[in-house]
Amino acid sequence: MQRWALVVRRIDRARGRRWWLAVPAALVVAVAAVVVSTDPVGYGVPFWPFLSRADRDDLRVMEAVAGAARAEGDPARVPVAVAADGVEVLASRLNAPHGAVWMRVRYHVHDGVRCREVMVLGDRVQVTSRRVDC
Repeated sequence: MQRWALVVRRIDRARGRRWWLAVPAALVVAVAAVVVSTDPVGYGVPFWPFLSRADRDDLRVMEAVAGAARAEGDPARVPVAVAADGVEVLASRLNAPHGAVWMRVRYHVHDGVRCREVMVLGDRVQVTSRRVDC
């Protein structure tokens, strides 16, 4: 006597779930890479896939600004020290109670001129910046 059995093929749902997680994750990584590549020095990721030759000049100038800020004990003298390094200080403002200095600087890079807003914060001399239009 012959027996017939119904065979049901199971679908592996885990494979489909992986695609639903991988595609949005890849899109988030791609968007983050595009955003970071607009100002790698300001975002703190100055290395190969994001850094161009002009960004390397930008990083060199920002390291000089940080060095000048650390060398000065008084925050009021920071803009003068930065200007001595060949960076043009367009505007500066001292926040006396906090010991912070805000500066707008302009300098030459490989492909032209760039401007940044630089904030030198506190006693440990933390330097943050963002690229702005000249």
